[in-house]
Amino acid sequence: MALRHPSFLDLETLLSQAEYHNIDVPVAQDIVETTAKKRSGGGKAGIGPLALNGAAGTDVQFQSTYSLAPREKATVSKVIDGLIREKAVSVNPAGDTALSKDALVEIEGTARITAASVLSKLFFVFRRLMLDRDINDLSELANLDVDDADVAQAIQRVYLRNELLPLPMLLEITGSALPHKVYVNVRPGYFIDEASADRLEGDMRILGSVYRLVPEDEYRVTDEWLLHGWEFMMRRIMMAQIQDDLQEVTQQLNRLGLDVPDDDVQAYITGPAVVLDAVALY
Repeated sequence: MALRHPSFLDLETLLSQAEYHNIDVPVAQDIVETTAKKRSGGGKAGIGPLALNGAAGTDVQFQSTYSLAPREKATVSKVIDGLIREKAVSVNPAGDTALSKDALVEIEGTARITAASVLSKLFFVFRRLMLDRDINDLSELANLDVDDADVAQAIQRVYLRNELLPLPMLLEITGSALPHKVYVNVRPGYFIDEASADRLEGDMRILGSVYRLVPEDEYRVTDEWLLHGWEFMMRRIMMAQIQDDLQEVTQQLNRLGLDVPDDDVQAYITGPAVVLDAVALY
């Protein structure tokens, strides 16, 4: 198998899966290096011109300790290979594969950020402004407008300067072997190096565990992405009128030249669908 270059990695979860499935994991080792050096006596025996230089001495040992840590990319690749060899991971499951909650899968396809995650940034901005202005009435959301200098500045930071927000992202994966819709929950805080939303779209492989299964003719609300950080009861109140709120938010984005497709995932995921909890993207 080739060396993987992850852009997103939840290493703790990956290593926990390896431990659960009895996969050997390279660990940091303390190396003790011992060297010996002869220390000369340097004394003289005898008196006057008959004195002899003493060459006798003692062996002195010096120890130095340093840590040898495994290289992360190699470790990750070896662990994933081990999980696949042990059949702990279902690779590119097809339509006849029975998926169960928490099962590990590796899926290859094309990822794109859903409208729910695009809109969640604006809801996050509005929540931050409501806290800054000590606003407690949800109806005041309608009064937050892009013509407001604070709103415009906050939106500029998020959408133009690509400010990385502490929000989980919902990706849609197309082109996989599964016949139903595939989505991936990508939690904040696990990006490698400078990777962020810039590397969340395009062709990739996803290693993840089954997070949600949405049967045919059923749906699941997207409030955990759309309204992340909002208090639970506030989320319930807002989801009850979410279509009106989304229409208002979409109009605000349209005024900035940002078009949100009507047929994209916004308030609901419709079945049949599977939502994966990302462990690694590469």
